[in-house]
Amino acid sequence: MKTTISSSLAFQLMSLLFIGLHGLSIMEQLQAVTVPPNLIADQLNSAQLVADVFIESLNSMNDPDAITKTIASATILKVHRANSRQSNVRERDTIDIEVLGGELNGLGVMYSGLPRPYTGQSYRVFLNPINSNGINRYVITGFEKGLEPLTQMRKSSRNRTDGSNGAGNGPFLYWDPRYFPIQFLISAPSFVSNPSFVEAIEESFKPWRNDADISVEFIAQGCNQSTKNENDSLNTVILVKENWPFESAAIAVTRNFYISGTGSNAGMILDSDILLNGVSFSLTTTGEAGKHDIRNIVTHEVGHFLGFGHEVAVVDEEATMFASAVAGETKKRTLATNDIQVLRSAYAGVGTKFDNQNIHCAVADKTIGCLSVHSSETKNLNYFWLILYLLTTLGLGKWTTKRYGFTSGSLNRQK
Repeated sequence: MKTTISSSLAFQLMSLLFIGLHGLSIMEQLQAVTVPPNLIADQLNSAQLVADVFIESLNSMNDPDAITKTIASATILKVHRANSRQSNVRERDTIDIEVLGGELNGLGVMYSGLPRPYTGQSYRVFLNPINSNGINRYVITGFEKGLEPLTQMRKSSRNRTDGSNGAGNGPFLYWDPRYFPIQFLISAPSFVSNPSFVEAIEESFKPWRNDADISVEFIAQGCNQSTKNENDSLNTVILVKENWPFESAAIAVTRNFYISGTGSNAGMILDSDILLNGVSFSLTTTGEAGKHDIRNIVTHEVGHFLGFGHEVAVVDEEATMFASAVAGETKKRTLATNDIQVLRSAYAGVGTKFDNQNIHCAVADKTIGCLSVHSSETKNLNYFWLILYLLTTLGLGKWTTKRYGFTSGSLNRQK
């Protein structure tokens, strides 16, 4: 089959080649974890120690499960609640708090929704004690609510290289509008039993590109025969039917690879995959009782795909990027005022639209999925195979594997 590669896909391949030659580091972000509100409340209420703390220092280290974990040294400013086993904790005491993620040897690892404190900041923390290799430490409970800044840090519900939901001071995550449209594919093997889901997924991208004052554009490029969640410059939607690797309460998870550092391209997203939890949840396109509407879920995840975080104060529970969802809910299909505001802040402008250039993924047709794109406004690239050859010859796949980190984002069940 003759293959025509979109300018977006070609750019991403060229970006990987450029990064390999010039030594930029890449981080992977797994976008925000959304949790059932009743579970959050239960965890906060059962915390054995609630205190205001000041973060003195951070020490990151390798971890076999999380890739990187960080020990935060914190000074107690005020104790709000302590059970009998923690009654000896006093103001001005120093405690260690263990969190997932961190930065080590050029590798950035962030799990959005699983909070990570920053040096020099003060927080109200909800903690439980653990014994890690014979060392007494604390871990944060209550997900994002278990680490609340005492001073407002969030400037916008956009993810940064050093913080989710607008926290931190690093560059925002973003897709470079010069290389729109952003291509995406459907993992055909994972949806072969649910072909009706495909059109719903394709529709879920449209609310984020329909506003007249934004430059965002997507282009569906049909099927991808892979079910792998990896940095391959192929932005793929995957239904995971077994061995879900994340928190079971997460209905979906979106993962971004982006350029880290402080250069002019820092924060630029190179790859984004959406994973749907078909192990713990049932999805529907027809409003079946007890199931989650797939457009409702995927529209939220496309927000993470674009680099956006969850709703922050003042929270609009009607917004697409509100962190929780209930079975049968459909309100996230339509962007709310807050969603449109953050979209315009990130991607203001007028871009070219590709309304008639998309390829539908017919999952029952096994001949589809050759990474072709039907677009009258893109050109054949004679350098495509040369790029693939160079990527292989230079061993950049192996190189990038050593330099990837995690950040994570997902939508979770609300009961």
